[in-house]
Amino acid sequence: MGGKCFGTGIGISFHATHHMIKNIFKDKYMLRKSLKISAIALVYFFNAVVIVYLFFEYNTIKDSTQQIVTDYAAIKETQENFSSNFSEELFEEHLKLIEKQKLRSDLSSVEIELEKLKDTEEGSFLDQINSIYDKYGDLQAKIKRNDSVKIDTSKTKESAEEFGTLLLEKDFEALETSIDENNLSLDDSYKKYLDSLPKPTVSTGSAQGYSYLTITTERGTTHGVYLIKVPLSSYRVRTIAAIENDCSDNCPTKTMQQYVTENNAYAGMVGSYACPADYAACAGKVYSFDYALYDSNDDKWFNKDALTWFDTGMFTFRGNSYEFYRKTSEYDGDSVDAAVSNFPSLLKNGEVVVDEDILTSYQKVRALRGAIGAGKENIYLAYITNATVTEAAYAMKSLGALHALNLDGGGTAAMYINGRYVVGPGRGVANAILLIK
Repeated sequence: MGGKCFGTGIGISFHATHHMIKNIFKDKYMLRKSLKISAIALVYFFNAVVIVYLFFEYNTIKDSTQQIVTDYAAIKETQENFSSNFSEELFEEHLKLIEKQKLRSDLSSVEIELEKLKDTEEGSFLDQINSIYDKYGDLQAKIKRNDSVKIDTSKTKESAEEFGTLLLEKDFEALETSIDENNLSLDDSYKKYLDSLPKPTVSTGSAQGYSYLTITTERGTTHGVYLIKVPLSSYRVRTIAAIENDCSDNCPTKTMQQYVTENNAYAGMVGSYACPADYAACAGKVYSFDYALYDSNDDKWFNKDALTWFDTGMFTFRGNSYEFYRKTSEYDGDSVDAAVSNFPSLLKNGEVVVDEDILTSYQKVRALRGAIGAGKENIYLAYITNATVTEAAYAMKSLGALHALNLDGGGTAAMYINGRYVVGPGRGVANAILLIK
């Protein structure tokens, strides 16, 4: 019984043990199976994550690639356009160069033909005609000059009536001789007029205030000068016109005495060119002036459009300082108290800047010339006797001016100081330059 029990116990124990071991293996299998399933799921999960990541990366790379393609296309197009435009510009420049070379060649051919023509009878004829034409232009300018100061020119005008007949008859020698003689006669008459003018005591230097002096320029020409020279630190410049608004014909004028007394000025002289009533060419524009001028009393510009002109020069004044513009078009619009422009500029930084190629015939003959100048300290108002415009420039340089501008002169000239005229009174004055203490 005991053995049976022992045997039975052993059987039970073995069975239990077997069952336990079986369960253990079963649990292990299930665990392994469970673990295997989890690992597969994890692999799938990671694969899914990788696929999603790769998908987004692919799209990003695709977008970047597309942008690169677009940028490349744009760069290529720009390069092609640049190449095309650059080629067009080079080609245009090439065409211009060819055209320039052709023009030079044509000019050279014309010059050669002209030289050949000069050696012919026709060429000699043309040279003589051109010479006569130039001398006749001088004659007209001198008649105008002498008329402006009331010198009798009737004999010259009578003689000029015969010029047409001599020209038609091709008597060029007689025509040229007659013009030369009349030019000399007009110059002699004008010299006598200048000699008859009252001359104050000649000063040996250009002292402050008013003086009359005789100067010799670096060109060797000698001129009398009516000069007002004052320090800008003690005087103010004012520019005044008789008009109230821009005027084209029958414009009002004043005497220089009126300008000076009405404005309580120290001195005054005529400003820019105006068209006098006694000139036939001024019909329809009597006493008008075309140049820009700032009216100090009305605080406004007259002929403002003329501020864009580049053949005229201009002085502007503000307080005790000034600016000079060789070309009026250089004016930058700064505020001013006074300004006068005219044609042409005479001096810039102490150098003569007159372009004789654009001067009128009248400006190339000797007459009474007006000018305004400025230096480091002084303002110069001057009338230079028996001078061309170019000679007036050298005269202003001799006086010590660094910058200078041509003004109206001749029969319009007027200078008033210390209660009297030292030049003039001349004609009516369209605009004036005044010095105020």
